[in-house]
Amino acid sequence: MSGVCGADVPPVVGSVLTGVGLTVAQAAERLARGEDVALTDVQRRIVEEHALKL
Repeated sequence: MSGVCGADVPPVVGSVLTGVGLTVAQAAERLARGEDVALTDVQRRIVEEHALKL
């Protein structure tokens, strides 16, 4: 089972990725340029889903 536990820090607050300091859009742009962005698995799925909507 995977997901977010109630005691875990949320992966995103508003549009800012927790612990990364980038918005979802900024992270998507950096990944598109081939840059390495330190994301959790959940954050990566959020960013990838955002990129598909563009």
